[in-house]
Amino acid sequence: MHTYLLRRILQTLPVLVGVALIAFVFSELAGSPIRGLLGQSTSEDIRRKVEAYYGFDKSRPERFLNYMQRLSKGDLGVSIVQNGEPVTKLLLGGLAVTAKLALGAIFIAIVLGVSLGILAARRPNSLIDYGASIFASVGVSFPAFFLGILLIMVFSVRLKLLPIGGYEEGQVKYLILPCVSLGLISTASIARLTRNCMIEALSKDFVRLARAKGVSEWSAVLHHALTNALVPVITVIGNDFASLLTGAVLTETVFGLPGIGLKLSRAIFSHDLPVVMGACVVLSLIFVVANLLVDLSYSFLDPRIRYGD
Repeated sequence: MHTYLLRRILQTLPVLVGVALIAFVFSELAGSPIRGLLGQSTSEDIRRKVEAYYGFDKSRPERFLNYMQRLSKGDLGVSIVQNGEPVTKLLLGGLAVTAKLALGAIFIAIVLGVSLGILAARRPNSLIDYGASIFASVGVSFPAFFLGILLIMVFSVRLKLLPIGGYEEGQVKYLILPCVSLGLISTASIARLTRNCMIEALSKDFVRLARAKGVSEWSAVLHHALTNALVPVITVIGNDFASLLTGAVLTETVFGLPGIGLKLSRAIFSHDLPVVMGACVVLSLIFVVANLLVDLSYSFLDPRIRYGD
């Protein structure tokens, strides 16, 4: 296990270097952010001083090497637009909000998705099964931001039960609608996969043997079948959680949540390249860590899976 873990951590390094290089190349193609920040009427002398302050007076290879050197120390640079605020502090503040949103959404998706999948597998070709399949098909093709707008119209504008948007620390009511809109989309894929894996697991010999020994039906379903069916489901849950952390830009924009997605979109439109590059590195790191945790969870769910040293 330790050897496998060390090998996966070492595999992370070239991924992060590659992401940083790609982000740097595309940011160079976008042009210098200093000209857009200062405007056309700024004198050339002032522009050169500002470029020297932010390091844009150096050659591109030198700037990339300096960036990688700072990145190795956990320094993502400073924002050009937001008065030199450290990018690390800026993104971590947004990531805290996005993490709450993603955790709430994936909790809803797991509870509803796994429950619907189990019920559909217990009664295949029944009304519950057909209803779960229709829900999954609609949910997979339904945009999360559009569902969020519908929820705002119903629960905020019409019923006036929840706020339209915004965010206040410690106030759960601002996260209910965003979590539901994101969670229902992930629910569809989890429910469909759980249903298929459970149908296959329930047909196995070890489940029939458990039933023959007098084990209760729900014990055979939950303890024997579900445990073996969870391995592929956990993969989808892990990928969905990473996607929720990194891809909730539109949802955060609709609800006005100051998450990392909203900060990234604002940085793109304001040409704040250090924030964009830092966000790319942080989001890629999230994906790598999420995939690593999913891989490690396999050995706990299925004792037959072991990562040898």
